[in-house]
Amino acid sequence: MPAADRAGSCPAASWMESATMSLAASQRRDQRRRLVVSWNRSASTPSTSQPEPRRLADYAPEALPEHQPSLATLLPAGLGGFALAATGLLVFLAAAVGVGLWEAVAGGPVFGRDATRFAATLASVRRCLAVHSLLSLGGWLAQISLISATATALIVRLMRRHRRDDYGGRYRAWGWLAGLFTATACAGQVPLGGLFSAFLSDATGIALGPNGMGWWVLLAGLTYGAVGLWAVLPLHERAAAGVWLSLCLSAWAAAAACHWIGQSGELSGRDLSLLVGNVCWMAGGVLAAIAMLAAARTVLREVRGLPVRTASDTASENGATAATPAQTTRKAAANAIETDDVSGRDEGDARYGQRHGQTEFVDATNTPESDEDFDQSGQHLSKAERKRLRKLSRMSRAA
Repeated sequence: MPAADRAGSCPAASWMESATMSLAASQRRDQRRRLVVSWNRSASTPSTSQPEPRRLADYAPEALPEHQPSLATLLPAGLGGFALAATGLLVFLAAAVGVGLWEAVAGGPVFGRDATRFAATLASVRRCLAVHSLLSLGGWLAQISLISATATALIVRLMRRHRRDDYGGRYRAWGWLAGLFTATACAGQVPLGGLFSAFLSDATGIALGPNGMGWWVLLAGLTYGAVGLWAVLPLHERAAAGVWLSLCLSAWAAAAACHWIGQSGELSGRDLSLLVGNVCWMAGGVLAAIAMLAAARTVLREVRGLPVRTASDTASENGATAATPAQTTRKAAANAIETDDVSGRDEGDARYGQRHGQTEFVDATNTPESDEDFDQSGQHLSKAERKRLRKLSRMSRAA
């Protein structure tokens, strides 16, 4: 092919290539323009349906807060659940204060005495289980127990306020009891007792006990005694709640006595008295929680209408079991006779009484073993014979 022909063909090829590229670019511009127009159109047109909000996670309808159980339904109403909760609290208390109290009495570490590698770790564990301060595992358990007792007392108040025969507002005692538990829990971390004792000592000029702590003990004892009786006595089954609450107040009284002796006694026995006082205070908090669980169980049984055993029921059951077999058989026969007498009255007797202007009521329960049921020889009469004798007696009385 000549060179002139090759030179003439080059401009045509380049023109075709540029035309193809310009056509592709125009198609892309047209497509972009159509997209922009469609976007503007959708933005200017108002949407008839609101978009569904974006949810972070998918939950079932049962997860709604109103479908969750309330606190009152979580309290143990049966004897097994209450015994399990009380045993768990007591075992936890024994594990929390047992090691520290044993080390304080024995004068040496219980575990890790010859350890060298984990000596620092075991020392930290012993500090957590120590009872010389309330900032320990036992003190934490006592605080949690007092908070639980406060919540349980408030739940009992909410249930008792709906009792229809409570005209004197005795449900308010449980609110006062919850307030006392809250103040006791606060006094375990904040020196409220020292503040109150110092104030009354300065105001009256009388220091009752060491550092005036007798004022705090006197106020706490009178308040707890009055409010406790006000709350527990109206209960039907008050024995369990009363016993556990009495043990709680006794433990706190022992704690106050130990601190009194520790502050006024010699230095030799001061540390041991303070340790025993701390242990008694921790035990009192746990016993308070158990007492409120017992009271809540009683109120739940009252609300649900479960039977309550009393002393009269026990005596009647004992009397029923003491009856002889002959008496039981005779009583069953009398009941059967009464049933036959009631079902065996015919309409003729009723019409006879109406004709004579009288209506006679026969009370078979008052005379279950009357003389009409037996003849002169002591033999039992049949049903027809008893009906005939009663009819004859009514006719004779009417005449």
